[in-house]
Amino acid sequence: MTDMNLGEGIALLQRRGRLVKALLVAGFILVALVLVGEVAELNGLVSLADNAPIEGFNALYLGVTAADLLVELVTTVIFCMWIYRAAANVKAARVPGFTFTPAWAVGWHFVPFANFVRPYQAMRQIWNASHGGNDDSLSSGNGLLVGWWGVWSFSIAVGIVLTLAWTDATNPAKEREALILSIFFSGINLVLYLLALRVVDRITIAQRERLTSAEIFS
Repeated sequence: MTDMNLGEGIALLQRRGRLVKALLVAGFILVALVLVGEVAELNGLVSLADNAPIEGFNALYLGVTAADLLVELVTTVIFCMWIYRAAANVKAARVPGFTFTPAWAVGWHFVPFANFVRPYQAMRQIWNASHGGNDDSLSSGNGLLVGWWGVWSFSIAVGIVLTLAWTDATNPAKEREALILSIFFSGINLVLYLLALRVVDRITIAQRERLTSAEIFS
């Protein structure tokens, strides 16, 4: 897909951007519902325990949780496709100083430890190039992008701790602690979805309005 011209690439980015934003909105709603379910579970109103009957609100809670996981997976895939296209468009625009290939703009997300730094650096260059920057200005920060990446990284770290907490939840007290951490994790993800929506929207609009001009005047 990297051999398409810039106009086609920007049009494709717009389509992927709309899809990502729709998924992020759906994800936000589902996480909010999961959060309600987690608070209800903490207060003994619903349960996903092995011996709990899968009926009524328990069944609804289970269904929402499963839907949340599915939408999260699909969102991750489409979001990576959006990043790839955004980076490919910057390459097609021949923005000076852009150092990431489209493949690695995505690939760094899956490299342990490096995924706390390199994906942000790639997104920072994509952001700045999309907004008319080049060369040294590609490394400058942006408040929205820094906030999004900070919350993203924090979410990953809390998610790891949460997985360990549930693995170690061998008694009711530890299960309660893990559930409280789950509520905190859901709250973080609500903020993350809102920030991600803004990042996708800003970059997608910037490429449509400014990246073509950057190519013309480069």
